[in-house]
Order: sequence, then structure tokens, then C-alpha cells
Amino acid sequence: MKITCTEKYVLPDQQFQFDFPHEYTEYAQLSQDEFYNKVHNQDVIILSDLNIDERVLQNNPELKLVALCSTGYNHINVPLLKQHGIQVCNIRGQATDAVSEHAFCFMINLLKNFKQQVDAIEQGRWSSENEAFCLAAPMRQLKNKTLTIIGKGNIGQALAEKAQAFGMQVIFSERKNASQCRVGYVPFEEAIQRADVVSLHCALNAETEHLIDLAVLKQMKKEAVLINLGRGGLIHDPDLVFALENHLIAGFATDVLNQEPPPADHPLLHLQHPNVMITGHIAWATDEAQQLLFDILQDNINKNMTGIEQNLV
Repeated sequence: MKITCTEKYVLPDQQFQFDFPHEYTEYAQLSQDEFYNKVHNQDVIILSDLNIDERVLQNNPELKLVALCSTGYNHINVPLLKQHGIQVCNIRGQATDAVSEHAFCFMINLLKNFKQQVDAIEQGRWSSENEAFCLAAPMRQLKNKTLTIIGKGNIGQALAEKAQAFGMQVIFSERKNASQCRVGYVPFEEAIQRADVVSLHCALNAETEHLIDLAVLKQMKKEAVLINLGRGGLIHDPDLVFALENHLIAGFATDVLNQEPPPADHPLLHLQHPNVMITGHIAWATDEAQQLLFDILQDNINKNMTGIEQNLV
């Protein structure tokens, strides 16, 4: 079996151990054009962000498995691959704790206005103001605050457990525009209106694209904050910029943007707001989660290539 890893840079620096005879090739990071030119006649392709289209399939007529290094697969044309009898497997569960912890860190930082507190010290305000303390902006406690989680998967539930341990009231939002509300959920508009924190952990699809728009932002409390650990496309960026600049909400933090890597002029990168935090799609990337990702990926390939279906999409 011929196997090529096209984007090894996203994985730990260790060797795969496959359970079957194989010929393995790896590249640190191929561009799409390099992918077309260099990867031919493979049985298994390991990738993260590259696209598999008809040209790739023509170059690899014996392709049997596309092994993703990610959980999300909205960039993969799964129907096209299934039409050609090609299996696709993804990574599941490796970053539940990592991503939920990242969301929790965002939540604490936004409610405590940590960015402003630290900036004030670095600017010398504590020394110059001749006071025993330096409170640069209001701070709030987590206890008794309401956390609305949109997305009740593993990450959403893990965040709920952490928040409840700190005395927060946790509610899960029903789908927007749902005709009925399921047991264990709160209607979308009510969930938004009650929230001190809204945290996004749902998939991006036709139903959820621009889920958070100006109409939704106007329903949030002015002291509420918004967190996005799902996908950038869940939020309508111009509406978010307007809401922050006009103080419709108190803060925003995200690990994802609608373009990655973002262009230098991306509107969210130039927000002049004291309570905005952006990290570069790294919530998943703790040492522990990266190792687990590698182990699951390796196991996915070993099982699926020996007739045992695992994590197929």
C-alpha cells in the first residue's frame, strides 16, 4: 500500500507505525499545486487543509482512503469521494478538554477584563497613580452568571461541566428558528437574551452560517460577551464589528476566523476594542491533544485499511 502524508507539519514529530506492508512518503506542507504535481498513485492520502478534487482523483486512481488530520471536513467533497468508492475518516474526541479549556480561559479573561488590567500595569499606571490597587476596568465573577452554549457535542458538554463547577448556570440553546424545543434545550432567542456569556461550539453548515448576526447581537445583554470556538463563518463579521464598536456587547474572543490564514486587512484583526481576544486556531493544539490526534489518525488508517471501519464520515 502506498501512503502519502501531505501536511506533516500539523502532526507531532514521530513516525507512523502501520500494521500492513506499505510504502510511505511525507511532505512537511504541500501547496495545492504541489499536491497535484507530486502525489500520484497512492492508496492512502493523509491531509489537513488541502482539497481533493477530480484532478487529485485522476492522479490517484487506486485511492482507497483519505485520512484527515482534523475533526472538521466541510472543506472535503465527501459525496464526490463516496461516488468513487473512497472512504474518508476524521479525528474525533482528541481535543475535547483542550478546546473546552480554551473557551473557559476566554470566558474568564473577558469577564475579568484581563487585557485591560495587564495593559494598565505595563503602561505604568499602578506606579503613577499612587494607589494601593489598579483596577483598569470592571471585573465580574463567574458564579451565578448564565452561560449559553450553542452546540451540545463533546466540547460543549465538557465546557458545561467546567462552568458548573464554578457555580455558573448553564443552558444549551435550541437551533435557531426551530419549530419545537427539545428536552434539555432552551429556545434560541431566550437563550441569547438570558446569557452573560454565549459560547459557540456547533458545526458550520447552511443552517448555521452567519448564525450570529446583528439581530441576534442586539438581543444580547450589553454586558454579555461572545466566544467562538466553532468556525469563523458562524458569525457575520461586519455585524460583530458594528456591535462591538457601538457597545451592544461587552467583549468577544475567538480562535477561528472566516478566512485562515486571515488577510492582513481582516476586519476583526483591527478592532479598536479593549476587550477583544483572538488566537490563531490553536485551541486544539495542547501537547496532549496533539499526541492523541496522532494516535487516533494512525489507528484510523490501520483499522480502515484492514477492514475495520472507524471514524468514517
